[in-house]
Amino acid sequence: MLLRVSKVIQLSQIMLFYVLNYLYFYLKAGNQHAIHSPFVYKLYTLVVQSKKEYYAFSELEKLRQSLIADPRELEVTDFGAGSKYANNTNSNKKSISQIARRSAIPTKKARLLFNLVEYFKPKVILELGTSLGISTLFMALATDKSNTQIITFEGCQQIAKKAKQNFEQLDQKNIEIIIGNIDTTLPKNISSLPSLDFVFLDANHRYEPTIKYFNCILEKCHDNTLIILDDIHWSKGMKKAWQEIIKNEKITVSIDLFHFGLVFLRKEQPKQHFDLRF
Repeated sequence: MLLRVSKVIQLSQIMLFYVLNYLYFYLKAGNQHAIHSPFVYKLYTLVVQSKKEYYAFSELEKLRQSLIADPRELEVTDFGAGSKYANNTNSNKKSISQIARRSAIPTKKARLLFNLVEYFKPKVILELGTSLGISTLFMALATDKSNTQIITFEGCQQIAKKAKQNFEQLDQKNIEIIIGNIDTTLPKNISSLPSLDFVFLDANHRYEPTIKYFNCILEKCHDNTLIILDDIHWSKGMKKAWQEIIKNEKITVSIDLFHFGLVFLRKEQPKQHFDLRF
């Protein structure tokens, strides 16, 4: 009973932190009129604010709804210690519906991922935190399948198995899913890649793992690489990680969209940071 009360209090504190951060961000954030960089202005107006409807969106939302309606349970062995979606029970079993509701990327953010991939046309995409594969599929359907490699990492074997089924259902054959503890699998697998064009970090939402993963992938990034961090204002740890990352000497352009953080390594640009509404 005391443990349950403690978890409720902890969750309430997290939510309060999140709401207060959002209000502060909303008051200081700008729009296209606050942008004095041609590169960022074009990215914001054509991609972040895009209202385009693509054929893939309805297909992917149909898949999402089928997962939300799926009552079957999975044995969750590694949900991610920093996940904001874990529930307050001690059970290792969670229904596919629960996972889809709590860990699948929201529609607005998923569409932005699609738009960013479609705009930058990366050849090698790396994702940390597959879950059921919704975010992976939004990126995959925005690519030229014959010319793009997607590598996604998931800690839980049963969740990864379901994600694979979703990839097969939509005939996405250019996705490789690597299963196991990301602390171990990421360094082992990243060494064989020549470079990374597009990275989505959505695994362990804590300071130490986020910084560790960022530093690991940074050595494989180049001038045109885009790195996206999810939930950068979710907790004090994530906010600290974000603030440390944008100060990194290799990062020249950083964009805070509150829900997402975007960073670029464009050597041709002076170091600039933007807080923009999304």
